[in-house]
Amino acid sequence: MKPTAEREHTRPRILYAASTQSHLVRFHMPYIEALRGTCEVRLMAAGGDVEIPVAFEKRMFSPANLRAVRQIRRVLRQERFDAVILNTSLAAFLVRAAMLGMRKRPWVLNIVHGYLFGLHPRGLRERVLLLCEKLTRRQTDRIAVMNREDLDIANRYRLCRGKVVFLRGMGFRMPPGDPGALHAEAGKLRAQLAPAPQERLLAFVGELSRRKNQIFLIRALARLRGEGLPVRLLLVGEGSERAALEAEIAALGLSSAVCLAGNREPVFPYLAAADLYVSASLTEGLPFNLMEAMACGLPVIASDVKGQRDLLREAPGRLYPPGDMEAFCRAVRRALAEPAMGCGSVDYPWLKAYRLEAVFDENLQIMKGWTE
Repeated sequence: MKPTAEREHTRPRILYAASTQSHLVRFHMPYIEALRGTCEVRLMAAGGDVEIPVAFEKRMFSPANLRAVRQIRRVLRQERFDAVILNTSLAAFLVRAAMLGMRKRPWVLNIVHGYLFGLHPRGLRERVLLLCEKLTRRQTDRIAVMNREDLDIANRYRLCRGKVVFLRGMGFRMPPGDPGALHAEAGKLRAQLAPAPQERLLAFVGELSRRKNQIFLIRALARLRGEGLPVRLLLVGEGSERAALEAEIAALGLSSAVCLAGNREPVFPYLAAADLYVSASLTEGLPFNLMEAMACGLPVIASDVKGQRDLLREAPGRLYPPGDMEAFCRAVRRALAEPAMGCGSVDYPWLKAYRLEAVFDENLQIMKGWTE
């Protein structure tokens, strides 16, 4: 789809949208900066310093989101974009919902960072989320997915008008700067987080949410410590579940063993301070946090869900059935018994294919699909 000739501007106009500004900053700025070399790019997100702020509400069908749809529809009519690049399930649905019934609309790419339903949706919530994708498939010209299951989902349910393409993620960066300085900073953090020589530090980075399932990690820590294993847990991130996690930590008597560190940037020193990276996520797309932990050489124990399965398929024994406490604790005990622990101890040779420099050109070309 070519830019419309009747417009007065000569540079293509692109709307780049996500539910939050932090998502755009964390995953997309290299692409946004590259597109701005030849296009006018306007950012849409909730909060922060963006050109088009929209008050997205996490509950998809809340009255606030109905107001957001009306606002987005006005913006689309006024701005007359050539292309829209969508990210995050909520923003992707609401922007496309705003296009329903429009006679003329921009070319639309939906970058799927992880469908919140499986190939065979379970329960009412997953079925509703799939229905939302089906309702807006005629407003979707191309889909880009990041794991094999989402590729199967998009193709099986025909969730767009055109191509479904596969990305190796948005690209992560290796730990920057001097490795010696990283290790020195990690050492200082380690002394604060796990001061006793015999202690082992488990870490997870991600939004404090039910989907990330940190409460499972807290309960597993209580079990492992009850067995006499000297382990502590570091949780980096913020989110709506903080109060619930704090209450669980207090109820289990783990206040001195669990650190809720909040959002931290850069995150690499915190990862390098740990002995083992653990994830209990219930669903993922292609988790950045897991790639960053692998880049630090950390051994990983992760739930066997899409995205994590893609990254660890060549690392036997690192996946466990989601929610299986016994399997998780067994995997942690085995990993901690291995002689090589900590930063730089594990090599993941296939990880280089997911670096920013390896995926950038191909991803940028996919984003420019309206020119084809």
